[in-house]
Amino acid sequence: MAERTLTGQLGGPVPAGIEALADNEKQDLSDALRDARHRQARALAEAGEEGLKYVPALLRGTIRKVVGL
Repeated sequence: MAERTLTGQLGGPVPAGIEALADNEKQDLSDALRDARHRQARALAEAGEEGLKYVPALLRGTIRKVVGL
């Protein structure tokens, strides 16, 4: 299960060094990767919102749609 999850998260085959890990270690790695991606997405969203403070208020809605926020 963890190996399939890691394959999906890595976007390709799992490197040989990771294949050598025990199943519980692979699951820990998978969980850590998922958590890191969530933190990164949250930080990017916050940075995008922070950047909008420099855009005139009348344009913010349009800019949000264009940028995808």
